[in-house]
Amino acid sequence: MLDFIFPYSYVALWLGLVIGMGITIGCIGLFSAFLVIFCISLGMIRIKPLFSFLDKTFRSLYPEFFSRIEENIKDSFKIQPTNLGEGKYIFMWHPHGIFASSLYFHIATSWTNWPRHLKSKGVVFSNLQWLPFMGEVFDTSNAIPSDYHPMKAALENESISLCPGGMREMLYEDTAILEKRRGIFKLALETGTPLVPVLSKGETEISRVIQIPDWIQKSLKAYDACIPIPTWKTLMKIVGLLYNPLKDPVYTVIGEPIEVQKVDEPSEQQILDLKQKYIESLKQMYKKEMGKDLKII
Repeated sequence: MLDFIFPYSYVALWLGLVIGMGITIGCIGLFSAFLVIFCISLGMIRIKPLFSFLDKTFRSLYPEFFSRIEENIKDSFKIQPTNLGEGKYIFMWHPHGIFASSLYFHIATSWTNWPRHLKSKGVVFSNLQWLPFMGEVFDTSNAIPSDYHPMKAALENESISLCPGGMREMLYEDTAILEKRRGIFKLALETGTPLVPVLSKGETEISRVIQIPDWIQKSLKAYDACIPIPTWKTLMKIVGLLYNPLKDPVYTVIGEPIEVQKVDEPSEQQILDLKQKYIESLKQMYKKEMGKDLKII
């Protein structure tokens, strides 16, 4: 009887040992991950000093390479002259490519000729703030999440820049997603901040996406999201900025401000009226600059 049981008990012993080690490692791993995330949330673990060190190190080692990148971006993302004076504005950028490159390079860096008197915070997808280290990334990129209160607080001191169409706008040509937008117009009324349409001519040409089954994109519509897979040509254009400027530069055109009368508690009709006024102004500007009709959805 013992001879029969022994081999199985031996296997069971080793199996129990392996399972026990797996459970222990799993528990320690989960605890360690939780501890790291907790420390990150408290600001006890930071990556900004590391990024600063690496930036200084590589710039000192390869100064010409980094200077060339900055020059390439400056030559690739240009701004048409504007008479817009100092003040606080809500810059509304159209269209939205797979990567809002014009907005990023003009607002988050000092590499372009964006007017310095129009200092602005870039507004990015709010859910990104929950990822590890994103608070530091936001600070480094001069960005804030697309939540109502952070945007309203930013407008107390400076302008904000955003793509009101959101990421789904990249799925369409000559289209702006504005019909269901409400919050940004309410914010403009509550703060009395002028709305300024901004067009990036050529943005979509460097931001093409691969067409995937339509039902997949439609399933994400309720979340105002999509799955953007860049084409190979798009990736090559972005990577190519490391060595050469774009063959066809992207020109940013800053439109005329739409003045907004401050209203502490705007009504739905006032919000709708302002939105319609903005849409009409945007359509006229799009027709003039792009030579096409803009579709609003």
